Amino acid sequence: MESPILRTIARYVIPLMQVYGLYITFNGHIAPGGGFAGGMVLGVGLVLYSLVFGLDEGQKRVPHDLAKVGGITLIITIILELAIGNVFEIGIGVIVALVALSIFSTLVEEV
Repeated sequence: MESPILRTIARYVIPLMQVYGLYITFNGHIAPGGGFAGGMVLGVGLVLYSLVFGLDEGQKRVPHDLAKVGGITLIITIILELAIGNVFEIGIGVIVALVALSIFSTLVEEV
């Protein structure tokens, strides 16, 4: 989109969304939320970035092969969970964010 107002607002809103998504993910064990809710906020922030600044610019910010990144994240999360514990929510959040973005990218590319 070419709206300067939308671009300006998005520059302020998207970082706040990302920080809030991380907050939900990290505090999911003591408050409502967790990996899924935080991951959806992170994913929607990435989708908003792609909508405002263009799909090409959005794909520069996120790895192209989301399935590999999701799989590697899941494996690392499981290993860290077994080693130190309390990491599982973070991995779920990243995976949910990547899945939300990949669904958006697939739908946009199909149209």
